[in-house]
Amino acid sequence: MEKPKNNFFGEKKYISRLELRQKLRKAPSKFPSSSRRYTKQERVKMEKEMFGNRYGKYITPREYKDKIKRLEKERYNTRKISERIEINKKIKFLENLKEL
Repeated sequence: MEKPKNNFFGEKKYISRLELRQKLRKAPSKFPSSSRRYTKQERVKMEKEMFGNRYGKYITPREYKDKIKRLEKERYNTRKISERIEINKKIKFLENLKEL
């Protein structure tokens, strides 16, 4: 039996905002590859600012990957090192979260 490509979405073609918010609340505050801890409030706020009204009521795996790519582009275009580090931490958090 093959393992699903993306454990975060499983066999689903999309997840609702509510599901995403719940997964962010239940996610560990820190992953082994990440150096920053995120509180529940920060994680919920992250969902609201990263997946705003532009994404609608449901979020697909493609939109999730697209957001990570947009963050990488933003990191590349940012001049301040402190902002780059913070964006990099968000990228790592989202990548780790999708593997849960």
